[in-house]
Amino acid sequence: MQAAVENLSLRANGVGVIAIDHPRTRNILREIVEAGIRLVTLVSDVPGAPRSAYVGIDNRVAGRTAALLMGRFLGGRRGHLAMVVGSRSYRGHEEREMGFRSVLSEEFPNLTVTSAVEINDEPDISYRATMKALHNEPELLGIYCVGAGRSGVAKALLEAKPQRKPVFICHDLTRATRGYLVDDLLDVVIDQNARLIAEQSVIRLLGSIASSAPYLTRKFIEPRLIFKENVPVQ
Repeated sequence: MQAAVENLSLRANGVGVIAIDHPRTRNILREIVEAGIRLVTLVSDVPGAPRSAYVGIDNRVAGRTAALLMGRFLGGRRGHLAMVVGSRSYRGHEEREMGFRSVLSEEFPNLTVTSAVEINDEPDISYRATMKALHNEPELLGIYCVGAGRSGVAKALLEAKPQRKPVFICHDLTRATRGYLVDDLLDVVIDQNARLIAEQSVIRLLGSIASSAPYLTRKFIEPRLIFKENVPVQ
């Protein structure tokens, strides 16, 4: 990020970033704003930075939604779940995990997360973590993929061929996840609508540049629930 900031055009009036929530990152973002450049955070917020707006979904609500879907899909069954976490350095991933665990404890105490591996968004690590979870828990009921690493989970499910496929929930509609839905490997995608986030980030940046107010009103992007029967046209 430091290198990217140093390469910013001197004529830049605004910038959008996807960044981890870390003291060094927050300091870089403060320097951007102090230089007179308006800032919006995308997808994963950094509240400690003086950004004009955050553009993305409410990630805690997204995690709670995943847990609600998981519990409803499993219909009262008692057993174990696995969680594949991209990186807790991203506030968005941390919030999704918190939301997921909250709803499980509130509404589905019959479901227990017995494996939660941070994979730093590496498919190879998610593959190995999923294979291990399937080996340790032959009756694993569900898998929640918090960030990237979806392809690793899908590869493990295809290779392990469990007698009863775990409910698989992940985020973001991509070419790959479309295929997983159609092939019944994946049960639902919680999509944050990347195109809308891109459009809104430009609108919010232009609004912040035109406004004298340091912060714009907070407004989340509404997530979409995508099943195999309602996959949108690309």
